[in-house]
Amino acid sequence: MKQHLKAFALVVVLGVLAVLGFNYFFLPKVQEAPTAMATVESMEKNGVPNFSAETLSGEKFDLESLKGKVVILNFWASWCGPCVEEVPSLIKLVKEFKGDVQLIAISGDSSVEDINIFLKSFPELKGENIKIVYDQDRSKMKMFDVARLPESMVLSKDHKLAKKLVGSINWYNEDSIAYMKTLLK
Repeated sequence: MKQHLKAFALVVVLGVLAVLGFNYFFLPKVQEAPTAMATVESMEKNGVPNFSAETLSGEKFDLESLKGKVVILNFWASWCGPCVEEVPSLIKLVKEFKGDVQLIAISGDSSVEDINIFLKSFPELKGENIKIVYDQDRSKMKMFDVARLPESMVLSKDHKLAKKLVGSINWYNEDSIAYMKTLLK
């Protein structure tokens, strides 16, 4: 009886190894999902994907309509402390360039009410050259592989990704102004 069990166990083991070997050598390999790095590299080389959006004030636009201008895509939320921290310097930077630099502030908030409460503290965000978009379904965040807030993407005039920034920064300083000037040349 023990001989039969040993033979049966050997057949089972060989069968499992045969199935695994067949799968490894003959079935197509599952492709890995593109990594965030591959997405960034693609946006640097080929440009960022176009998208349509509607601002909180009801203005509809396509990203393509801003070609020829440097664009900052800023992903944020009102509950995000670092996002709140960088808003004043971001507004100053956009104002410095009088229309040559555009800000698209894409909010990941839970509701429009949260955004409107936030805007009471920063009424300058409703200014010229700034578009505030509510990303209710997070489709824009997914499109750009946004993992943390704040996250910003600086686009050159031809809308290729020039720089991706994760975390809060002081946007209004000598280095940032000089960098924007090089992108505008």
